[in-house]
Amino acid sequence: MSAEEHHHSGAAPVSTAGVAADESFDRHIIGRLLLHAMAESKRLGSSVESRLGLDGERLSAAAEFVHMDLFLSPSQSARAEEDEEEEMIRQILLQNHSGPQQVSEWLAYVVARRGMEPNHLWEDLGLAERSDLTKLLLRHFAPLACKNTRNMRWKRFLYRSLCEAEGFSMCPSPTCDACSEFHVCYGDDSGESVMARNNRAFNESGESH
Repeated sequence: MSAEEHHHSGAAPVSTAGVAADESFDRHIIGRLLLHAMAESKRLGSSVESRLGLDGERLSAAAEFVHMDLFLSPSQSARAEEDEEEEMIRQILLQNHSGPQQVSEWLAYVVARRGMEPNHLWEDLGLAERSDLTKLLLRHFAPLACKNTRNMRWKRFLYRSLCEAEGFSMCPSPTCDACSEFHVCYGDDSGESVMARNNRAFNESGESH
């Protein structure tokens, strides 16, 4: 059908703006994950693979997706062993993927690995703010993320979902409101990002000299 015939047929034009915006968001997120992992790798002397939980093939594909060149020496290309919790979190994410399969797969590996770190999950992913993590999870793991109706901290929510899948509860109280650890699940999960704090500290150290 020609453009003129399509116009006179009354058919609504198909918009690709939403698709482009979603892909742009994916590239933005993957780029931040890679940059954060590279900075950690340099600072801690560990491999980028071990920071992200990705093997060399997936890491290369993710870097190509965002048009980034990664130059890794053989000593930097070892992927750390994963523990059982990490594997289980990854599986529950993969079972609920809703975005483009390849990107969702990378993110399942990365979120599961970074969930092993001690800070807020969005911080340990290297994201600018919690809302980026919320958008990421709702886009790529919607069936699971949509169940977080009370805005629970995402790391806590993932572990709670894992416990429910295994048939037991993390909290002995019948409701969250009655739980003594309410602040652990629903406390403030915002603030200055890790990367922003690191940059500020670096700038301040430079000014002091």
